[in-house]
Amino acid sequence: MNTIHDLGGMDGFTIPERDQGPVLKEEWERQVWGVTVALWAKAIPGYEEGNTRADIERIPPELYVNMPYYARWLHAGEVALVRGGLVTEEELENPDGRLSMPNLPNFVPARPADVTAFLASDYSFQVAATTEPRFRIGDEVVVWNEHPIGHTRVPRYTRGHRGVIHKHHGEHGLIDELPESEDPGPQHLYTVTFTGPELWGRRSNANDRISVELWELHLEPAS
Repeated sequence: MNTIHDLGGMDGFTIPERDQGPVLKEEWERQVWGVTVALWAKAIPGYEEGNTRADIERIPPELYVNMPYYARWLHAGEVALVRGGLVTEEELENPDGRLSMPNLPNFVPARPADVTAFLASDYSFQVAATTEPRFRIGDEVVVWNEHPIGHTRVPRYTRGHRGVIHKHHGEHGLIDELPESEDPGPQHLYTVTFTGPELWGRRSNANDRISVELWELHLEPAS
């Protein structure tokens, strides 16, 4: 993703005042987050957790930069709920109108106990490893310098830069949006550490270290 949604490391952008301070400080924010976690807890079709960031990145840039943080989650959630068949566009436009029952066999909304269990679970995209990791702790690597149209977990400011493998997390499902013909399946996941000067140049403190989690697909051995 190369649009305004990837703001990391860019000069001139600060957190809007409304989003500073304690999180979930307004009631509507707490409601949005509560609905989000409840939907994750039940794995609602169209609302899988790995898709949420991609849906947020599809918000038009001019709208994205002017929205409160949790309004972006609400917007993306509405898109996902329509995609999953839980609501219709008409129902969102007229919330006081007639509501239809989702055509989802055996659908049961999440209960508070379901949400509590989800939050307490060791939830991840890790899978049983089927291949040996290509890299080991201490290896120097270079991040791919690709600029995809769809969602990627590679921050723009790391692309083409050199880092060091700090930790190996096993194999995980790949969350990048790729054409089905190019999807390599689960990939080994690493924490890669970069120095400040490597990413930001001479303006950075030489003691700064930035850690980023990247899949094996994103990395090449440093020459």
